[in-house]
Amino acid sequence: MRVGLVDLFDGSAQRDLAYLRAFARTAEEAGFSSLWLPEHLVFFEEYDSAYPYPAAPNPANPEVAEVHTYGAGAAPRVEAAQEQGLLDVLQTAAELCRHTTRLRVGSSVLLLPLRDPRLLVRELATLDLLTGGRFDLGVGVGWSAEEYAAAGVPFAERGARFERNLAAISGLWGGEGLPGTGRPLPRVLVGGQSRPAIRRAARYATGWYPWNLTTGDFARHLAEIEAGLREHGRSRADFHVIAGLRFHGAVADLRPAVERYLELGADSVNLSLRMTPETYPATMREVSRALGLAA
Repeated sequence: MRVGLVDLFDGSAQRDLAYLRAFARTAEEAGFSSLWLPEHLVFFEEYDSAYPYPAAPNPANPEVAEVHTYGAGAAPRVEAAQEQGLLDVLQTAAELCRHTTRLRVGSSVLLLPLRDPRLLVRELATLDLLTGGRFDLGVGVGWSAEEYAAAGVPFAERGARFERNLAAISGLWGGEGLPGTGRPLPRVLVGGQSRPAIRRAARYATGWYPWNLTTGDFARHLAEIEAGLREHGRSRADFHVIAGLRFHGAVADLRPAVERYLELGADSVNLSLRMTPETYPATMREVSRALGLAA
């Protein structure tokens, strides 16, 4: 059973470098297979953009979705503290791998339309060498028009920019002037479950990473992915699927839910457990025991 964790690192007093290193070592010792890092360039106090993940599967019955908000009557919004920031995903990944031996690290997800593809490929090639090939690139278009405005990138062009950049990564990989000539391209997973995301994953990527899908929706979209792979003459055997879940229930309900996504075709499951600097060691150990992860 391959289970990853999704959590944030911001360099704050509570989540400093010592915390980052201890968190990664604890995750590895507890038997988790990977650690995934969200990316946001900047957060805002107020959004006109709609947060697209207001619901998560019910832990006791993942066929049913439940809406969770910050309070009664509150509009769903991204979960971030006031004045929240995030460390750079790629540099943080290198540090996490430096203090672990087998833990894979991934982006959950990198905002690809905001990146220059040539610079990104050089960064990926460097990171691939520094981590011994332990980095997985999750990519998405994002949902915040405010974030695009802050980056000076037209929000309306995000889909076209995403496809151009996604196609460019494999074309630029291994080119002249890049480190790591001859090394395989890191795994590239398209995040999201919209029709464009499914189409792009099947055509360009080596994986798919949906978020907060019920088991029924996961199975339906995975069938669409597999049909797209066949259409493009590609093999499912070379394609990695991760089911991402925000888990908010009783730990006793976790194993049946994870096993169900694996039975439906997920190669691994990523969990966002909403741990604090005080609770993460005990929570990791409890979840590890429930899932039978540690040797």
